[in-house]
Amino acid sequence: MTELSTERLVLRPFASDDVDALHTLWANREVRRYLFDGEVPARERVVEIVETSIEGFADVGYGFFSLRRRELPAEIVGFSGFRPFDEVGVVEMLFAVDPSQWGRGYATEASREVLRYGFEQCELHRVVATTDTPNQRSVRVLQRLGLFFEKRRERHGLDTVYYAMTADEFRASDLTSDRTVGVAD
Repeated sequence: MTELSTERLVLRPFASDDVDALHTLWANREVRRYLFDGEVPARERVVEIVETSIEGFADVGYGFFSLRRRELPAEIVGFSGFRPFDEVGVVEMLFAVDPSQWGRGYATEASREVLRYGFEQCELHRVVATTDTPNQRSVRVLQRLGLFFEKRRERHGLDTVYYAMTADEFRASDLTSDRTVGVAD
């Protein structure tokens, strides 16, 4: 499977042995606040997400990547990647970073590389990202990544903002360079 890297991070496709570390990450109150609407995901749900990601890489070339710092590659500090979206033919980008690692720019750095992979290697045409409107940390990451605000509406009963980027917008952006490395999220 494809492994990605940045100046500070190694991004590895989810693997079965990531389940416990991901369950711990996703059980964190601050992480699950917006990612799982405050609920701690059952371990079985984490297994399902990992298995679906593995299948996604096999079937369509994308899924979720675990984020690991180069100096501690055994430790998962977050994730970023794609999953099919509500609209047919559109993929959604998701990301989260352990709160102990916030403010270091890892979400921006990793998600920039994931976008590059999606547009250049998977030949995606359009990527969307949604977040609960109060999640301004994620909104700022999406803005730094160059995604464009599309709309604000209710999704799954929550006030949600939608951002998107096309392959053409990606190619025209500064994201093909490493200029955002180290930007704080």
